[in-house]
Amino acid sequence: MSSGLAVIDLVAHLYNGSGDERRELAKIWDGYSAASEAERKKPGFELVRIKHQALSRMFRDDPDGDSLDLDDLRLMWEEFVDALRDASGVADVPAETSDADDHAPDSYQALEAPVMKRNPSFASLCQELSNHCSPEGSNRGIKRVSSKGTLFGVGASSRDPSLRGASALGKPLSSAVESAEVAAALFKLEKAT
Repeated sequence: MSSGLAVIDLVAHLYNGSGDERRELAKIWDGYSAASEAERKKPGFELVRIKHQALSRMFRDDPDGDSLDLDDLRLMWEEFVDALRDASGVADVPAETSDADDHAPDSYQALEAPVMKRNPSFASLCQELSNHCSPEGSNRGIKRVSSKGTLFGVGASSRDPSLRGASALGKPLSSAVESAEVAAALFKLEKAT
């Protein structure tokens, strides 16, 4: 992998490039899709399948980049990698043993690095993207879209323990509503009508 770059940087480089570069991205993605088909059929990979289908449609149905922008790509990529991280069991690895320790917790590298280590098909995809974008290890011309960190403040698709604070579904409500408060609000509403 090119030093200092996250995988999203390579994907965005090809996605924002010429028609030839977009076709190359679609070709690389199709190769990954074929190689990971059996994996996506496993139990626990349901969300990965959904996010994979969405990315496949992005790469196939918007070949000129007219409909979707870079933030759409970043968001979908982040959701895909996060789902793959959870399905691959990377979320269960304690933070102190993670390969992402030398990256900010909200960085793409912190999200992607453990998945590359744990998931061979994703690691292969990352290597192929890297080989295509920077065949001699040069980062020249590749814009770092990952420099501002991930888009999610709170992981919408994550389960505990998540890099971004886990699922909102698993957390208790911040302010519990008492039944007396509900009854009082209903009484006021009934009285007003």
